Amino acid sequence: MSWLIENKEWLFSGAGLAALGLIYKFIYKKEDKPISENNNSIVINNNPPHNNTYEKEMHPQGKSAMPNKTLEDYKNSTRILFVDDDQKFKVAKILVKSGWVHTKLIKDIGTLDQQDVSEASILFVDVQGVGVAMGFQDEGLGLALAIKDKYPQKHVVIYSAETQGDRFHKALRKADSFLPKNADPYEFQKIVEEFTIGDEVI
Repeated sequence: MSWLIENKEWLFSGAGLAALGLIYKFIYKKEDKPISENNNSIVINNNPPHNNTYEKEMHPQGKSAMPNKTLEDYKNSTRILFVDDDQKFKVAKILVKSGWVHTKLIKDIGTLDQQDVSEASILFVDVQGVGVAMGFQDEGLGLALAIKDKYPQKHVVIYSAETQGDRFHKALRKADSFLPKNADPYEFQKIVEEFTIGDEVI
């Protein structure tokens, strides 16, 4: 105790405090070490490394680790709309029979905000005889362009029975695809599958 009183100035100087800190650390922190140098224990870290490489391995191409949708999932959830004044156009019915249960055919569109349009993810628009209700001079081409402008995330497909027409119309450049109206129904279904399933189906 007398040594402490005699050396109090040194103890409370910078060097003394540093020495006391080292002694404290050596005595009291020694038991906090998880593994001693002579200990044969192994610590297993169950937590994966949190880095970009791990994330890429678990989620390739940025996709989630959730299982992919099946063909039936897409068929039961995808909403497809045909806009065609020819109510006998058979492709819509064929798609329904093929399992695309939310496929609908309407004569024309009165407004771009109507429920049929806003809910559909794929829209097939005929060139002739539609778009009249909204006053488009280019009929179906004008309607298809307006839909794509308002809903850029939707897939718009233009089809026509006419072999002549404006090949440079802006709608044809903005549309996601184009088909002749007399194409095999399978061609329409193939487009639907490309826009929904792609290469993800399991």
